[in-house]
Amino acid sequence: MKFSFPAFLAAGLVAAFALTTAQNPALAQKSKDTLRFPLSDAEPGLDPYLLPGPFNNVWEPSVWDNLLGFDSKKVAFVPLIAKSWSQPDPLTYEFELRDDKKWHDGQALDADDVVYTLNYIIDPKVNLRYKSNWAWLKSVEKLGSHKVRLKANYPAPDGMMWMAFNTSIFPEHIHAPLADKVAFGAKPIGSGPLKIAKIDKNSGIVAERNSEFKTSVAKAAAPIGRIVAEPVPDAGTLVAKLLRGEVDLAREIPADQAIALRDSGKFEFTMSPPALGYSFMGFPSAGASNVKALGDVRVRTAIIKAINRGQLVEAQYGDLAKGLKPHESLCSKEQLGCGYSKMVPDYDPAGAKKLLAEAGYPDGFDVVISTFPSNVTEATAVSGMLRAVGIRATIRIHPPAQRVQLLSQGKVDIGYYGWSGGGMFEVSSQIVRHFLSKEYDDPKLTEMANVTSSMMDDAARRKEVTKLMDYASENAYAFPMVSNRVIFTHTKEVKLLAADLRSGQVNPHEFGWK
Repeated sequence: MKFSFPAFLAAGLVAAFALTTAQNPALAQKSKDTLRFPLSDAEPGLDPYLLPGPFNNVWEPSVWDNLLGFDSKKVAFVPLIAKSWSQPDPLTYEFELRDDKKWHDGQALDADDVVYTLNYIIDPKVNLRYKSNWAWLKSVEKLGSHKVRLKANYPAPDGMMWMAFNTSIFPEHIHAPLADKVAFGAKPIGSGPLKIAKIDKNSGIVAERNSEFKTSVAKAAAPIGRIVAEPVPDAGTLVAKLLRGEVDLAREIPADQAIALRDSGKFEFTMSPPALGYSFMGFPSAGASNVKALGDVRVRTAIIKAINRGQLVEAQYGDLAKGLKPHESLCSKEQLGCGYSKMVPDYDPAGAKKLLAEAGYPDGFDVVISTFPSNVTEATAVSGMLRAVGIRATIRIHPPAQRVQLLSQGKVDIGYYGWSGGGMFEVSSQIVRHFLSKEYDDPKLTEMANVTSSMMDDAARRKEVTKLMDYASENAYAFPMVSNRVIFTHTKEVKLLAADLRSGQVNPHEFGWK
């Protein structure tokens, strides 16, 4: 969540509290080994299956483990709960588990827990919001005390990746006896770096270091002994708490506010590397029914040429934008299956005007850009750039929940939206999101996307995805704009330890002390 809070107010708060904090310095929390990490909101429980969303996304990897991890630098799976694995055929996966993993209550983690968890999430009687994520998984069986076999319904290139992301393993001895599974989230037990000591919707979370957790390539042990995460829903209160020394860390304070806090001399900020997610501009086929000009590829290409993506980065990140680059493609090459060779057309307003004239629109036309509230700054900047070449663009803001409905009703001329990038190092989510969501009335595009959906060989799949991505670029269907980045404003005692943040997710166990 990004707060909207004017820079001059943030600067004013800095000045107002400067004297107070100088006279009454807060007790350093490093000495107490307690990180005070405020949340924008909180939930009554932690459960990645029954309570999916931003709150659980932040805490899930700190509390639970998956079978595997993924090293995006080496583009390879690495051990986590499983110490080794194999895939004898496209429909079979076998995992040998570590024998030294323990749950937070001290009991050993074994094959029974893995079999139970996976059977739970694919059970037809269990209703989960994102159950389709595991539609490929047919069955799971125990082969030994620390060995399991998974069978797939069909070849799934992203099957292994689901075992490395978003498939947390639960303790059978705790979860299975519960008549009401919602109760598990109120007292969650995992095997990850942090143990939950307390959770409450009003007061937030208190987490403690799991001393039994062993650092591995996939995940580091928590370096901080205790994390207190109370909800602070508004930016003014959050900035005030930072200045009074009541919190140590704040996530995603807008760039201008982060700079004002840094300039007070009391804080630093850390910006994550570019994530898999990004904002993008798309031209759904139905848009041409509303605006005839959008049916011409020359017009769509002209629109992209009229956009200075470097300025969009500056609009989003202000003075922090130095050295930052726009997102390169609709997928990232650290993701399995990703490939592309066509780049986004360069900023060329003169070329844009020439293409518009060739297409029969020398005087431009009227068009509406639909966008989410979180992308208003970028979309507004885009509308100004389009007006500079004669395209009279206006903005329509709507919540994310309305996007699919508006698209299905043909009410989106141009879309400017933010997206998570799928949140894992696998291209399947990109293909589904952009090319199998019925936004484009192009049978060839759909056919090319479907070809990639069952290819198990990564090198061969990357070649086919390159053809798909390049075809989409040539037809000017969608283009990436600004990479998602996270800004952390924090005291000078705090540092971000995570070496790999390309997934865009930073978890509480990934912070430490300087």
